[in-house]
Amino acid sequence: MTRELWRYIDSGPQPGALNMALDEALFEAHAAGEVPPTLRIYTWRPAAISLGRFQRIETSVDLDACKRLGIDVVRRPTGGRAILHTEEEVTFSLVVSEERLGTRGVMDSYRTLAAGIVAGLRSLGLDAKLVERSAPSPSPAMPHDPACFAVKARCDLVVGSSKLVGSAQVQRRGYILQQNSLPLRLQLEDWDGVFLRQSRPPAAMGLWEAARREIPYAEVAQALRNGVSNAFGVVFEESHFSQLELSRARALVDRAGVLGNTTGIPAA
Repeated sequence: MTRELWRYIDSGPQPGALNMALDEALFEAHAAGEVPPTLRIYTWRPAAISLGRFQRIETSVDLDACKRLGIDVVRRPTGGRAILHTEEEVTFSLVVSEERLGTRGVMDSYRTLAAGIVAGLRSLGLDAKLVERSAPSPSPAMPHDPACFAVKARCDLVVGSSKLVGSAQVQRRGYILQQNSLPLRLQLEDWDGVFLRQSRPPAAMGLWEAARREIPYAEVAQALRNGVSNAFGVVFEESHFSQLELSRARALVDRAGVLGNTTGIPAA
């Protein structure tokens, strides 16, 4: 039996605004039927903070500190809390339809897509799993923390009790864009300088700490590719962005609103 062909793009390090615009352009292209389901792997240069689509910047990030440190500030097309991204991270996005996954609703699709991510992480020797369905939401009494990796949500992947992968989604007309952040090393020393938060221990760890070894970006990317391929019975074809996708992404960057010292996807 011939297995379904999906697209795989490793776009390496890119500026934050372009990274977010490329994911948005990829999402639009798949929803328009122009490209097949696609797994994209990438990282960040220079460092950047991505804000969730509806997150308030004025209560989340110290823009003056970011400008002083050369950290870009951009907005994701997906929801969730802020993430400080560096090159010591493997970020990966996936576009696919609910029909292809056989899912209904956001949490159902999170749990279905988690199967591929978990398979990839376990091939690296990590006993990863999705946060339990019964896990409580962050207490309303807990002071709000704008940092994604400071709290665990039921769409996140953990090793033991520590969050390892943060995920966020947007769905439109039955199509899904899921963005996932897998830090190789958490930059905890920078958190209190850029996030407007109270100092307290994170609920997370980086991949290198969890694995007790430094795993190269390329090895992690290959493991994630294999995990998704095996979980969904598909074959990945190495590819690149089409000229139409690149044009869409450049247009998004050009019309984006200014956040701090750089551009980002405008808020809804």
